[in-house]
Amino acid sequence: MLATDVERSRNSVQSREGANGTVTDHNEASPRAETDEVLKALGELELVLRENAEQERLLFQRVGALRLARESGKEWRAILSDEEEPGTVQMVSTVLRRQSEASGYLRRSLVVALRAEGQSIPSIAHLFGVTHQRVSNLLRRVAQGGTSA
Repeated sequence: MLATDVERSRNSVQSREGANGTVTDHNEASPRAETDEVLKALGELELVLRENAEQERLLFQRVGALRLARESGKEWRAILSDEEEPGTVQMVSTVLRRQSEASGYLRRSLVVALRAEGQSIPSIAHLFGVTHQRVSNLLRRVAQGGTSA
């Protein structure tokens, strides 16, 4: 995800109003601080999914055009150099990178929140379908650099 995408997503989550009309700051130290980080991550993932859905519609059209051009006998170099920027391959990379980064942020946030709620590392690993070593590594990386690590 681009740095501007991350910042825009975090700002949109932070600026949501609470029930009493005040702006909720998810960075406040509270018993639910970890959960608030998960809410930020969910908001970011929603944003990425929305942006990616638009890109994927365009990609679907582009893939069809690439297929037709190749089936008509054009060389790949000519096909790809005739594309508008960003090219299809660049768009695929961007979609996958955004989703990977947003889902990683969510996984890290959830691991921290679950651990703060008293869940054991093996039980978290089971929920995520990974090894307990993977969960331990995530927790260690977060401790070294925060949930954005």
